[in-house]
Amino acid sequence: MEPKKSRRQEWLHLLLLHVMILAAALLYMAVMVKLEIFCPIRHFTGIPCPGCGMSRALGCLLRLDVEGSLRSNPALLPCMCAMFVLINRETILLEKVSLRVKDMIIGLGFGFTIVVYIVRMAFFRIP
Repeated sequence: MEPKKSRRQEWLHLLLLHVMILAAALLYMAVMVKLEIFCPIRHFTGIPCPGCGMSRALGCLLRLDVEGSLRSNPALLPCMCAMFVLINRETILLEKVSLRVKDMIIGLGFGFTIVVYIVRMAFFRIP
């Protein structure tokens, strides 16, 4: 059995986790831009992935262009919420949230992303 960590240690580990995830995401984006591959799935298969348009949607949202964000990929916010809960599921950040609620947020977020993907593939062109 491992010794109990102090609250400070738990917060430091959580911060380190998020810094590492951010660094990995930035490195991934830099490599993809350098290789001129903006969506690896679409690049190698020719089929858009459920996340196609999320980078544009996030960019629009950061510029407070909500309409542009929804047009690029309306699943951005639900997917980001699901990812946040998935990453922090067992951390001090969500310790007061029940496991059932966490699972529901993850399922609904990713489920909504898949539904949006299917609708976009069936009726519209994915940008």
